[in-house]
Amino acid sequence: MGIKKYALVTTMLMSMGATSFIPVQAYAADANADDELQEIVVTSIRKSLERSIEVKREANAIVDVISAEGVGKFPDTNVAESLSHLPGISVDHQFGEGEKISILGTDPALNRILVDGQSIASADWGGNPNDPNSRTFNYSLLSPEIIDQAEVYKSTEARIDEGSLGGTVIIHTRKPLDLDANTLRGSVGYSYNTRSEQGNPRGSLLYSWKNAASNFGVMVAGTYDKEDLSRAGIEFFGYGSGKDITAANPNVAVTGGDINSAKYPAGINAAYFQQTREREGVQAAIQYQPTDTLDFDLSGIYIHGDYNNFSQSRFIYPAGSKGAFQTATVKDGLITNATLGNGAYTELDTNYRQTTVQTARLNLAGTWTPTKDWKVHTDVGYTRAFGGKDPEYLLSFYSSAPYSFAYDGTNTNVTYTNGSASGNALSTRAAGGQAGGIAAQLNADSEAYGQMDVTHDINLGPITSVQAGVKYTDHLNTVRAYGSRTMSNGAVSLTSLGASPVPSSVFDDLNASGDLIHFSTISKEAVVNYLDGLNTTYYRDYGSEYKVTEKNGNAYVQANFAGTNYRGNLGVRYVHSDDDIKFWNTSDNGNSYQSVTTNNRYGRFLPSFNVAYDATDDVVVRFGAAKVIARPRYADYAGAFSKDDTSFNGSGGNPNLKPYESNNYDVSAEWYFNKDSLVSGEFFFRQISSYIVSVTKDNVPLVSQRDGLVHDYSITTPQNFSDANVKGFSALYQTNIAYGFGVQTNYTYAIADTASGLNMPYLSRHTVNFIPYYEQGPLQARVSLGWRSSYFTSIGRLNSNNMTDSYMQLDFSATYSITENLQATVNATNLLDELYYSYSGTKAAPIGYYRNGSVYSVSMSYKM
Repeated sequence: MGIKKYALVTTMLMSMGATSFIPVQAYAADANADDELQEIVVTSIRKSLERSIEVKREANAIVDVISAEGVGKFPDTNVAESLSHLPGISVDHQFGEGEKISILGTDPALNRILVDGQSIASADWGGNPNDPNSRTFNYSLLSPEIIDQAEVYKSTEARIDEGSLGGTVIIHTRKPLDLDANTLRGSVGYSYNTRSEQGNPRGSLLYSWKNAASNFGVMVAGTYDKEDLSRAGIEFFGYGSGKDITAANPNVAVTGGDINSAKYPAGINAAYFQQTREREGVQAAIQYQPTDTLDFDLSGIYIHGDYNNFSQSRFIYPAGSKGAFQTATVKDGLITNATLGNGAYTELDTNYRQTTVQTARLNLAGTWTPTKDWKVHTDVGYTRAFGGKDPEYLLSFYSSAPYSFAYDGTNTNVTYTNGSASGNALSTRAAGGQAGGIAAQLNADSEAYGQMDVTHDINLGPITSVQAGVKYTDHLNTVRAYGSRTMSNGAVSLTSLGASPVPSSVFDDLNASGDLIHFSTISKEAVVNYLDGLNTTYYRDYGSEYKVTEKNGNAYVQANFAGTNYRGNLGVRYVHSDDDIKFWNTSDNGNSYQSVTTNNRYGRFLPSFNVAYDATDDVVVRFGAAKVIARPRYADYAGAFSKDDTSFNGSGGNPNLKPYESNNYDVSAEWYFNKDSLVSGEFFFRQISSYIVSVTKDNVPLVSQRDGLVHDYSITTPQNFSDANVKGFSALYQTNIAYGFGVQTNYTYAIADTASGLNMPYLSRHTVNFIPYYEQGPLQARVSLGWRSSYFTSIGRLNSNNMTDSYMQLDFSATYSITENLQATVNATNLLDELYYSYSGTKAAPIGYYRNGSVYSVSMSYKM
């Protein structure tokens, strides 16, 4: 980070931003969660923090909570960004805004999200090949405006659905009988992205009504936001072995170290990614209490998101030009400089993807309280989601021209010997050859569920109540896909399709030079019009398809207890899963496929225990222990095989995978040294068995549907390993200082040991949040500084150990209350336009690095 960025950080921290959330480890022992975790409705930040501390002191399980007010005070575009301010939670910023969260160093796919205690279906837009269709929810779909409260359970209880290793996120939506009659809230805003140089509107509206008796109410809320992303990056397609170069050309001139033991970049790419994200969301609820003992709640959520995107990639491909190497320089085991002569392969890829994501949920809940000692609660509902790419257009141009490359982990240079990187030298294949293709991959996710919970208050020694329940879910996850061979009706060049240079400013601050970042390309309209006008033969992409039907039956019992200076719960949950997995198998390199159906079933007992002990008047100590499971990704479960004919990567599933299992232990202590101040610490340990990792096999010969030729692919498959341990601690400090100033800060340390010798995906050893704030009169301001250290992401092409470097996010928010009901807000996110840098084992071997731009926004909000 340069001097200017340090100066900006210092200036922003001096501003002192405002905050309104407090991690709350909350769940009282003698009632269920709906009674115990009440919303704290106060307008003052300091009063809100004081009230949150009061709730925390009376709780037992380890739970972090952020309220709707807390979400609104941050300059966050979705719930993932808001949750990232809590201790032990981090997000990945590959595409700018956070989409998935990691809890206590565990993979986002191993942590569940529940809405009002129930599942919500999820489908992705298909832009991240490192995260295949999984159980992870895309938080970019969930606007902060539709939530009332979000809880993160780090120590679980028997009554909570299984499926999380690190923690479970429970989103509570707004209810009409909890709001005043004729509540009206609305906001309008405008945001601007510095890298895309585009501005877009954003708005929300909520109206809630209830009758004079306050026993019938209706609420409707809607949200809209749009964002234009423009991500520029430099990418490397894994690293091959130098001995393959000398095998193809024994006469290559080498300086430095031994070329045969060195690695070289398989490809170097200048990537220009543009995306428009346009999302609309609707939430509605009808609540009716016909008697004092009955309560019915019908609620629904519908979210629609368009994620259309256009990728333009100009790359060299040394792995396809091994015989063209003339010179090579070896440094620290890497070929960092090389020249390639005639026959060196280069390419321009243009990919336009039309992507739509839809998520819907309908839930009917009923509560019957026949006596003061008994409560019966039921939920029935259905949720579904659709996503994927439909269609994806790929048009490629090729050339064979000499070039040189050089890189050192900070700077990257590609220079063409002819002195030109213009598109005129590029052409598609000759008439009758394949020019590109049109493909689609559609994923669908749905679940029907029913649940009944019974709570009985008793007075049996220390036991204050007993909870028991049963649940059944029927889940379906599918992928359908097709591809095509689009044949050229004549040689075509970029010029004939209206080529124009990519603005060189797109690649500013990426330390890329030479012809690498000076290239011509065409518009997405030109790509679509050209391919739609060609002779196209479609085929079903069997290798990418699968269908997983998962039926789960659950039952639990939980006893809540309390004494003079302690409280807690003890319970056990039993889960039985029955999975039918259908996919297509091939035995002839993808030329033909056969339908295969397998079954995978298992049952597990999952005990849990939580206790909170008042050591002194100011100190509370907590302990939690539980056995938990997390299920494999659906794409890993299915035996389906798919491959990318551009990068020559492939993946196959494993229908015999067992669930992750873990023994979780948590210990925390809090010192309340003032009514509005807190110091807390938590130690956590996750003892995971049957941990799943991906294993890659290189040089697998397969037929490419793109050109009909045989190529060597890198194929990755998941396997269960024996164990993995995650351990660490988090610390939190919060206090109001003086004169309206205050501070919240937290730090998390986590390490992992795995049987594979690799770290766990998305685990950062260090995670820090520092949030100074100011609140005085009508003005509130906050600075939010978040930093996480480097972390492992995946096993990539050519068995690359893909890592992501440390990342810092600096945000700012200020709100001024013009009147009691009208507020003006200014937000700024990613002020540093931080570099997202991933690498292969060592930082000198980059995999990709990107900048997504800073976002500035203004808004007005009204409530009555």
